[in-house]
Amino acid sequence: MSSPSQTKRTGINVDEAAALYKQGWTLRRIASRQRCSFQRLSTLLRERADVEMRSPSHPRALRLTPVKQAAIRDAVARGMNQSEIGRQVGVTPSTVARLAEREGLDLLKGKRLSWDVDRARQLRADNVPYTRIASEVGVAAMTVWRRLNPRTTAARAPAGRGKQR
Repeated sequence: MSSPSQTKRTGINVDEAAALYKQGWTLRRIASRQRCSFQRLSTLLRERADVEMRSPSHPRALRLTPVKQAAIRDAVARGMNQSEIGRQVGVTPSTVARLAEREGLDLLKGKRLSWDVDRARQLRADNVPYTRIASEVGVAAMTVWRRLNPRTTAARAPAGRGKQR
């Protein structure tokens, strides 16, 4: 005879499933573990009064383990950008951003380069090549070119594909 926490026909351990769901496991992962369908598991958990189901729009950042949340907080405090944090922790950059937003953390959105633009202008006025300027100031040659030629870059129209006839 099965215990009251298991359904009679399927053998799904609803107590275990409810505990895993409360820990942040996804329904699909629990269903795979319980060897049942996602839909059946969802129905069984919705019938229980002690399980508060997450909405489909519920942010994934809330499902992060406490260890990953702590790692993200530490990385943000160290001044890493969200892409670097995502790679380090094993989550997407958007997950990092959602957690940071939810907790009011100040997050770097991308690499913030600080280089001496005035020095680059001075070197270019002396006819120093972009590649040498770039190596001196510590950025890519194209970055130097874009910064020193902003009107040219903005005035360019997007190139069409193929020849116009």
